[in-house]
Amino acid sequence: MIKRNQILLSIVIIGLLLPVSCVHATMDGQQYSTFSSSFVTIRQPGEFEPMQGVLIRYPFGISYDIIKEMAEDVNVVTIVASVSEKNTVQTQYQSHGVDVSHCSYLIAPTDSYWTRDYGPWFIINEDNVQGVVDFTYNRPRPNDDQIPTRYANNQSIPVYNMPLVTAGGNYMTDGQGMAISTTLVWEENTGYTHEQINQVVNEYLGISSYLVVPDVNGEYIKHIDCWGKLLSPDTILIREVPTSDSQYDEIEAAVSYFENTTSCYGTPYHVARVYTPNDQPYTNSLILNNKVLVPVMGDQWDDDAIASYQAAMPGYEVLGFTGSWVSSDALHCRAMGITDRYMLYIEHTPLFGDQSNETGYDVQAKIYPYSGQNLITGSTGVYWKANNGGWNFIQMQSLGNDYYHAVIPPQVNGTMVSYYIHAEDASGRAENHPYIGSPDAYYFTARGDLQQNTPPEQPQRPTGQTSGKPGATYLYSTLTTDIDSDQVFYIWDWGDGNFSDWLGPFASGITASAQHSWTTKGTYSIRVKAKDTLGAESNWSDPLAVTMPRNYANQVFFFERFEQRFPIVYLFLCEVFSRFGI
Repeated sequence: MIKRNQILLSIVIIGLLLPVSCVHATMDGQQYSTFSSSFVTIRQPGEFEPMQGVLIRYPFGISYDIIKEMAEDVNVVTIVASVSEKNTVQTQYQSHGVDVSHCSYLIAPTDSYWTRDYGPWFIINEDNVQGVVDFTYNRPRPNDDQIPTRYANNQSIPVYNMPLVTAGGNYMTDGQGMAISTTLVWEENTGYTHEQINQVVNEYLGISSYLVVPDVNGEYIKHIDCWGKLLSPDTILIREVPTSDSQYDEIEAAVSYFENTTSCYGTPYHVARVYTPNDQPYTNSLILNNKVLVPVMGDQWDDDAIASYQAAMPGYEVLGFTGSWVSSDALHCRAMGITDRYMLYIEHTPLFGDQSNETGYDVQAKIYPYSGQNLITGSTGVYWKANNGGWNFIQMQSLGNDYYHAVIPPQVNGTMVSYYIHAEDASGRAENHPYIGSPDAYYFTARGDLQQNTPPEQPQRPTGQTSGKPGATYLYSTLTTDIDSDQVFYIWDWGDGNFSDWLGPFASGITASAQHSWTTKGTYSIRVKAKDTLGAESNWSDPLAVTMPRNYANQVFFFERFEQRFPIVYLFLCEVFSRFGI
């Protein structure tokens, strides 16, 4: 265990010479703080990253239906006070259909079921090993305050004591060095300046941008999860209320703030909304891998709340659960996600907006398997598509130091390109970026790289011999024009199941020829198609019928009629032909 106390930290802070900045912005009379620094070696994963489990406490604050749902996919770690209590819970789990193979226990005394507020905060330390950060819980509940350390010791992972008073419900992070809390964190740590608080979260959590915002609900608890939730690194969900609500102005000021604040992707936050006219705790949800568990109230607004999540998080399974919820305390408060310590981590800054590059669009990512297993390189790459076309796959190539890239080919001006990154490793893990993959793929618009291309005109009907004999070679010709003056290639369909290669290139408007021979008797329809140097293909030409061998039927019919009408002349001619050996 790594122990640090406040006195030592204060000495370290005073002696630090590294630059720290604190910027204040005033919006509608409210104060916001943003901290930026650049010497982080620690990463704190976000709630929307891979989770291996969830931490809850008995007696429960959530229903068995919720526990059953969670145990379908992850390990449910239940805090119990004793072995006897563990046996009781195990029996209850079995009677309620909970998958007990996905259940484990932490035997420890507790004071409440709000594991979100006092549970462990997970980090990846400078050695790429999972650790637990233990803070001072902002409630007089000493047993709860010991849970992060007890969990870390149980799992044999390092624990770091962060000298800060706070609660998990007033904290959320994007996994990229940015975190958000309300000004409650300042109020509970008056012994520190704002800059010193920034320094603490930087040193222990790797946070280089700490957004401290006013609480907009006007309630005593002042937790961020009562009105806002990060759904991804660049999307935040904020509650919406009628204009008559007493907190309307404060809530809309927060919306404006985030819409004008730059996310870790270098773009403003996308703000999604969920309507809470009666202070429903819809933002107090739990993201658990590809599922979102939403507290619902059994009223007319529940369906709209589910729809808001579905629109903001396409591809996720959004599930509503009733409970003893109130506006300041719901599902998120009573469950704490446990980060997958062996996750396959993908870090990527998406390509957005208009993109222009004549050589293609370079997609780069850091891909690191915390399992220590090797990447499966043949399955690690970029899936992309143009407009509404099918998905294409490009294997990513190593750039060294766990960085990889793939280049999406240049596209015609105005093309919408969608893409996502997929990676697999030998531990059996497979991950996407964005997390859900294709349903929420990134997209950008190609600008100025390739001009709109027009296919060649339909080639002229082939010209050449229309009858012949099998085995002989015959020459056929055609031509087409390309409106873009591109050179063209031709492919010939000889009507006997054989096709030529793409022949060329030929200049637009110039006659092109090809040869073919047929091996069997019959009548064949030959046709030809053109394509330009950019791959745009014309329609097939009109067919030309070719007969092998020459058609002697008409000649035989003529001589039969001649014999019938002029028998004496016919015999005379036959005698003459025979004398000359014809």
